[in-house]
Amino acid sequence: MITVQGAARLLLVPMMALAVTAAPSAGAQERREVPGFAVFGEAAPGAEAEIDAFIADFKSAWSSQDAAALAALHTPDTEWINAYARMFRGRDALETFLRDRLFPEFDPAVSVEETLNMRTISIRFIGTDAAVIHMYTDGHRGASRNAGEDARRTHLHFVLADTPDGWRIAHTAIMDAR
Repeated sequence: MITVQGAARLLLVPMMALAVTAAPSAGAQERREVPGFAVFGEAAPGAEAEIDAFIADFKSAWSSQDAAALAALHTPDTEWINAYARMFRGRDALETFLRDRLFPEFDPAVSVEETLNMRTISIRFIGTDAAVIHMYTDGHRGASRNAGEDARRTHLHFVLADTPDGWRIAHTAIMDAR
């Protein structure tokens, strides 16, 4: 007679084998293999179109290195962490950093290149008034750390809040391979 525990053990081994073979390999999770676009969660009516417009506004501000326009896409109490782990709290502090430090150091042509290469990996709706956007871009803002690759891949993670002024970034985390 097979007990419930015995049956569970009998099923566990084949299920683990299936999970291992069905799971993406470590190689498939490497830097250059990006999953297809996905939307997770349920969006409020019209939210997907609003976020698409928000992403277009973000790209426009980044491409033109417009610190005021980019800062305006953030909440007043935003937190922004860049790939060097510099953290800024507040839209005004972020705008000052973008205007006085970051954009003067950035080649405008590279900002345009990065914008043209920006892709959205996912939008994850968390309720009706929050979403997480995961984007990436490839650009020539410094060398890639991967041998044989000339472009550096940068991932952008935005936590958005639906405010009376529209969708705004409440938190940003930027990561790349350095």
